[in-house]
Amino acid sequence: MNKLVKNNCGEEITLHDVKQKLLQMLIVFAEFCEKNGIRYYLSGGTLLGAVRHEGFIPWDDDIDLNIPRPDCEKLQEISGGQIGNYVLVPPNPDLLYPSNFWRLYDNSVVIENTMKNSVREPVYHPLFIDIFPIEGLPEDDSLTKSHYDSMLLSKKMFGILNTPIWTGKTLSKKIIHTLVRPFALVMGKNYWFSRIQKIAQSIPFGSTNYIGVMMTNIHTVEERVRMDEFIPSVKVNFEGHQFNGPKGYDTYLRQLYGDDYMQLPPEEKRQSHHGFHFYNYTA
Repeated sequence: MNKLVKNNCGEEITLHDVKQKLLQMLIVFAEFCEKNGIRYYLSGGTLLGAVRHEGFIPWDDDIDLNIPRPDCEKLQEISGGQIGNYVLVPPNPDLLYPSNFWRLYDNSVVIENTMKNSVREPVYHPLFIDIFPIEGLPEDDSLTKSHYDSMLLSKKMFGILNTPIWTGKTLSKKIIHTLVRPFALVMGKNYWFSRIQKIAQSIPFGSTNYIGVMMTNIHTVEERVRMDEFIPSVKVNFEGHQFNGPKGYDTYLRQLYGDDYMQLPPEEKRQSHHGFHFYNYTA
């Protein structure tokens, strides 16, 4: 993939058109996974949308998937990084779009990511689906919290090195970002990336009764579920199609969004947490 800039943004496209693009990506991806024995699950807001709306949450603009780490690695190997017209990119610290998890990219659409004005300049990248690896987690609640906490510093350091100087939504956060950056640079991006991956994989998937995703920046211990409740899949309706969700989706969604997850949030909260604008790609 080439580095994208403002000049690659053609005609702006609507959220409806973006959702159709994402849905087609999901259809192609799910067919590939089922053909090759890859376990995948709708997750996060995508699963909430499937259960509550039988499709996208009306104001949502992305798709999230959870996949056991061994299956992520198998997926990368057998796909060779190409699934249909889409590009599968593994976790990496150094490519154009560094990430701690897998992403499936559609190069026909450019996202202008303003990050809700937390950075001075927009970032441009292709349309994507996030694919979060599912890891093994401790049996004990307190050990689980310590396990997530142990990764927090590394994720923050890695994030600082992947954003411009003076990044933050408030003045205090911008100051902290600028002051901490030299310390992060001493060890370097590759060090923090490797440390994140090492912590995540320190408890192999399937070696304990509990599993969860560690790579999101929104949830931590709420992602922890029993393996026998999550891994058996059930079909859920999503935009007129059926995709895999976890058997225990009710427990999972209650942990992430509360017991009233089937209720719509207040009107003022019905908006995307991203700062995305979408454009057709132009060379």
